[in-house]
Amino acid sequence: MKRSIAVMVITFGSSVLLSGHALGQSDYYIRSHYTNGSFTGFHEILTAPKKGYHAALYCDRTFWVTSNTVLWTEQQTAAGNDLFLEENDGDNRRVICSDKDAFATLDDLGLKRLELKAIREKDSPQAAKPSRIRTIRDAFKQYK
Repeated sequence: MKRSIAVMVITFGSSVLLSGHALGQSDYYIRSHYTNGSFTGFHEILTAPKKGYHAALYCDRTFWVTSNTVLWTEQQTAAGNDLFLEENDGDNRRVICSDKDAFATLDDLGLKRLELKAIREKDSPQAAKPSRIRTIRDAFKQYK
């Protein structure tokens, strides 16, 4: 009986200790809002390196992000939207920074010129692959 209680205590205790809230870990997000304050979207950014992610400075802190996240922040800024770097510990959200000029750009990632070009072109409207529906739609445009 004592052994089963000890196992339960150890199992429960280790699960509590390994949870993010017990260790004080937070998640970090970049949120975008229209200038009227309505929410447009968010991207999660990491505090530790991960394969396929790049180190980038946001508000004088280093985070790891994908090139898609950085491209997205550039597009949000170009559209005139407000960007916020925020910390979320599960119970509370806290804005760390809202200075768009303190956000990383694709040029800051240290990528090669051809990689930058490919990332930017991949997201352009001209890069959209034609679909069957679009092809059929275009074929019948003249019959309106």
